[in-house]
Amino acid sequence: MAIASLLIACGGSSGSATNATSTTAGTATLAWDAVTDPSLQGYRVYYGTFAGTYLQSPGQGLPVGNGTTTYKVTGLNTGATYYFAVTAYDLQGDESAYSNEVVKVIP
Repeated sequence: MAIASLLIACGGSSGSATNATSTTAGTATLAWDAVTDPSLQGYRVYYGTFAGTYLQSPGQGLPVGNGTTTYKVTGLNTGATYYFAVTAYDLQGDESAYSNEVVKVIP
C-alpha cells in the first residue's frame, strides 16, 4: 500500500510541506495527495500534541473514505499545538506508514 503523501495542514505555515490554514477556532483542515492503488479502501487521520505520538492507536485513526483527500479535525484546544499524519489502507485492512507529519497551532 502506498503512503498517503504530502500532507498539508491548513492554518499557519512552516514550509512547503507543512503549509497550514483554518478559519474556525478549534479546527484544522488537512489535505493530502491521493493514493492511486486500485485496492485503496480509504485513509485514516492521526493527531496528537507531541511529534510522532498520536491519540489514536495504529489502525484506529479517524476514517476517511476512498476518493476524499481532505478532512476537518474539530474539537481541538485553542492555543494548543497539534501534529497530524495520514495513512492509507486497503481492502484487506493493510495500512501504509504514516505520511509526512504537519504541525499546527490552533487559533
